[in-house]
Amino acid sequence: MILLLLGLALFVIAHLGTTIAAPLRGRVTAQIGEVAWKAIAALILIGSVWLMVQGYRDAPTDALWVAPAWMRHVVVALMLPTLVLYAGSYPGSAMRAWVRHPQLIGFKLWAVLHLVANGEIRAVVLFGGLLAWSVLELILLNRRDGKPPLPAPHTLILRAWAAIPIGIIAWVALLLAHPWLFGVNPLS
Repeated sequence: MILLLLGLALFVIAHLGTTIAAPLRGRVTAQIGEVAWKAIAALILIGSVWLMVQGYRDAPTDALWVAPAWMRHVVVALMLPTLVLYAGSYPGSAMRAWVRHPQLIGFKLWAVLHLVANGEIRAVVLFGGLLAWSVLELILLNRRDGKPPLPAPHTLILRAWAAIPIGIIAWVALLLAHPWLFGVNPLS
């Protein structure tokens, strides 16, 4: 459980650091450059995900609750709009014309869905921790940026709506790869 908590903490600090500590990021970036900053941040995030995965594997599997069997089908169905939202964060996306932070909203939905479907202690720690981070991140982003007007979607229809086929492709790919990647078949 220690590795899981350490990975979560590192993930949260790395993400919140760019939201809260923008002046510090500016000073460090001025010294080492934008590419070096992004490379360091990427390595920290990769390390945090590795720690979370290892910690999750080693954490207790005691169940706090067992979701009903039909819940798995609800989660699978709701993951489609979640992935479409997640994919809709690029500039010019029609999703951004409707939702202020589509990737973060998609991430929150992902965490909620996985939290509801997984009642093991380790899942509650992982998905609950990531949900708490995403809620806090959204609050901090809205406080920092205010409520600017939502951008207009790109005039090219393919560019504006590309999140839908990208989300569908990601959904199908994750359904097929989920047993191999995570050891759980969401379709069974």
